[in-house]
Amino acid sequence: MVICLHDAGDNGNSFAGLLDALADNASPLAYDRPGHGRSASLDSLGSVEAMVAHLRGLTGAFGLAGPVLVGEGLGAAIALEAAVAEPSWPKALVLVGGAAARFDGLDATIEQLQAITSGKARRAFDNTGYAPDTPKETYQKAFAEWVKTDPRATLGDRRAQQGWDGRGRLGAVACPVVIVLGEHEDDAARATAEALAAELSDARIVTLAGAGRHGVIENPAGLAGVISEVAR
Repeated sequence: MVICLHDAGDNGNSFAGLLDALADNASPLAYDRPGHGRSASLDSLGSVEAMVAHLRGLTGAFGLAGPVLVGEGLGAAIALEAAVAEPSWPKALVLVGGAAARFDGLDATIEQLQAITSGKARRAFDNTGYAPDTPKETYQKAFAEWVKTDPRATLGDRRAQQGWDGRGRLGAVACPVVIVLGEHEDDAARATAEALAAELSDARIVTLAGAGRHGVIENPAGLAGVISEVAR
């Protein structure tokens, strides 16, 4: 069983290509957190801990045990916190999209979202973090998914992300962790990945060919290969 956890302001459909790539070798699942995509509410759950509680409620209702948790961005924090809270539950973690032990540098993003939610700014098209050769259609499609979530929920997500700190606690994670770094991510991203790996007892960093920060949609087949290896 593979459970995919989406990034801040995103929704489960961001994993569509990955779910297709995994279909023959795993039992993949992606869902929209409350306030995102097609789910109800306009608000984020507000904290990473609340997002973990929601995840465990969902998986408990379906009796899903021993999953591989695939987390992108904020979803990576949810996966890590779930593994800290209940070390025996996940089989492995695969973290992508800027996974970190703590998310710094979100002040400007939060300030912009505050302006958007107060009607002082509009949501702008974002093509940052992609590999140079990523087709324009790929990030246009990603943006179309992103705008399905109300900016109030995205703002709550970013505040939750900023407020989460795994440093000094991640040694409790008992399962193997794979940190996926896009081939075209910069040195700062690699340093962040290495700092996260140093906090964990069983972690390794793998490079995803042809991808930037958004490996989930830039190279879903390659990411599926990484996930399938740890899911065996």
